[in-house]
Amino acid sequence: MPTSIAVNAAFPRSSSRRLMKQFCCLAFVAHWITFGCLFCLLNFCFLESITASAAERTDQTLLDVFPPSVATVSKDTQGRTSISLEYTPSTSLWAKGLDEKQVFHAQIQHEQDENNSFTLRIGKGGQIYSLRGPFGESVPPSCTGKGPSRSPWNDEVWQFVTVCSRYNGTKALKRSGTVPESALEALTALPYRSTFFIHNSGAYIPDSQSIKNLYCPMLAASSTEDQRAYRSLTWGLVPQVRTIHRSPILYYNQVRDIGNGIIELTWVVHNFSAREDIVFDFLNAPWGGTRHTSLPHHAISLPDNTLKPRSSFFTPEKPGGTVSLRKTGGWKIASVSEDNHASSLALVFGRDKHLEEEQAKAKRGEPYCQRGGGMLRDFLAHYPQLYDSIWKDWETRPENSFRNYDVIEMIPNMTLRPGESIWYRSFLVVNQHDEANSIAQSLVDDIDYGLVEFSLSDTPRVPVYLVDNKVLENPPAGTEPATYLFARPVPGSHPVFLMEDTATGQEIISTDLYRFVPSEPLTLGIPQEHPNSEYYNTARGYSLDKNHCRWKRLLGFGLTAKPKENKSRLLSTVLPENIFPAPDTTHLDLWSAASK
Repeated sequence: MPTSIAVNAAFPRSSSRRLMKQFCCLAFVAHWITFGCLFCLLNFCFLESITASAAERTDQTLLDVFPPSVATVSKDTQGRTSISLEYTPSTSLWAKGLDEKQVFHAQIQHEQDENNSFTLRIGKGGQIYSLRGPFGESVPPSCTGKGPSRSPWNDEVWQFVTVCSRYNGTKALKRSGTVPESALEALTALPYRSTFFIHNSGAYIPDSQSIKNLYCPMLAASSTEDQRAYRSLTWGLVPQVRTIHRSPILYYNQVRDIGNGIIELTWVVHNFSAREDIVFDFLNAPWGGTRHTSLPHHAISLPDNTLKPRSSFFTPEKPGGTVSLRKTGGWKIASVSEDNHASSLALVFGRDKHLEEEQAKAKRGEPYCQRGGGMLRDFLAHYPQLYDSIWKDWETRPENSFRNYDVIEMIPNMTLRPGESIWYRSFLVVNQHDEANSIAQSLVDDIDYGLVEFSLSDTPRVPVYLVDNKVLENPPAGTEPATYLFARPVPGSHPVFLMEDTATGQEIISTDLYRFVPSEPLTLGIPQEHPNSEYYNTARGYSLDKNHCRWKRLLGFGLTAKPKENKSRLLSTVLPENIFPAPDTTHLDLWSAASK
């Protein structure tokens, strides 16, 4: 992480500990040593600071995957941005029993005018779990009930979601072929769920006695050099902690403060599955929404850039339906009231900018990711049922006493295949209604997305250092790397991770993120003639709630096939076996990157 943050922003914990150590050391020796010794000590601290930043530079390199920003404002309307990793309680009301400190990772604060200033908070899973503006707290209070539906800051947040339709539950199994009732009953009776979607936040918490939370492991994080954006990399989790599926999704997340109340959201999503059939073909970019008590009035733009109430887009019989993006102007807005100057939050999602181009690529047999037109779903959760009964007093009851949630789901109709990376960019706008509306309209053409490919020749190499059979982020000066990996998911690569067995303290380098997650073989009895029988009959049941793993960081990417570079080596030949276990079907032996 960076060694400095914008003015008044807190240092990252690693940096603050390092600087405090240096300060205390200097304060002690100043009374006892000569000026010459003090000069030597200052020089040593300077060298240590340079060395210690190696890990921070590595994170910045690993996170340098995002296409450049194109939305800009003039300098006099940029306002002031500060980024902090120091937790302070917010004034937002959350569901009873939730402790915000458990989810907090970083804060971006934008200070400008009363109408467009905001404070945005990023959770430990990379999700946006809080966005306070002149309208108060805009993110729902996470009142998602008890038991299996309990989901603190995992569902009602701004995040990316990927779904593998082929293996998503029993309905998908029945759709793809004939399945005996006994096999369906066996699958349903398992303590493991068969739904297959992956959060960019974390997992549902079925039993508060076993774990308090399980957020997507953060594998890298850093501010950008201009200190106006924060980047993170997380491993996406199947939100059911007991599952038959393995997640192969990496979420790269970037939140940028453009200025004038504009928040740019950019995701790069990588599918590292070694199986060709693990395709994610239903995406949310993003899934999110607003707190109904803060922003109860909703409108959606038309292609002529006028606004119509949300209710006019959806029938009363189907308020949770969808509307084509091409039937909108490319944005929606939620407001405190119907006044033209009301505090508001707009979401800009675009109008399928590359649809025809992508479909033409598909016809020519070229790489593409968008199959068809995108759709928007925008509705008040549990309306009208509960709002006509137990929640009819919603305007006066405590805002954290019910599922206070207007759902926004942007469905881009894109496909993410194994080995591919896609990206998507959208915007939030904090401002008065008319100004937010005008800004949102101006940003529609800046919505962008598509496949992204990283070339072998242009991708930096990142070193892996071993000292006394232990991976070090900040090795002593002169230490030679044990090996090199690619910084980005280049074609034909697979990610390599540093993990710790929390039961023993052992650290390993592995491609298998489930190495320290208890699992068991299952007997599902899917008929061999079923097209998906191999997947289900070799499935295992995973218990993420019983994991004994600390997923520490991404080390880089190795190649699955031997490259032409003569200096490339199999990881098993350059890493000791106690660090890099013997390869198997899930822990792969990869080829290193040659140093540049």
